[in-house]
Amino acid sequence: MSVAPLGAVSAILFITPSAPAARKYNMFLAQIGCAAIGVVAFSAFGPGWLARSVALAASIAFMVIARANHPPAASLPLMFIDGAKFHHLNFWYALVPGAAACVILCLLQSIVCYMKDNLKF
Repeated sequence: MSVAPLGAVSAILFITPSAPAARKYNMFLAQIGCAAIGVVAFSAFGPGWLARSVALAASIAFMVIARANHPPAASLPLMFIDGAKFHHLNFWYALVPGAAACVILCLLQSIVCYMKDNLKF
């Protein structure tokens, strides 16, 4: 399964690991919260421009209020609303594509950082 926001997450984690968006708290909270917002917006408004608009505005407000600035997460609600292949996941969508892949990417980042700091070539 290909999830487009994970490309942006990879770029943030590996290119600018000290950026606020690369903090683990920001990444996980924003990914899970914004994905859940997409599910709620789709359930309330169905597919369409209203659900996309409400989901995007609510996602941005959620990240500001939670102080979890992670821009790639804002695309998760839109991807759920527009992607019929994700609709059967319901609230599992908040955990499966975003959070599970972020765990893997964080582990990879930790391994790369460890190797960079401790292995001399």
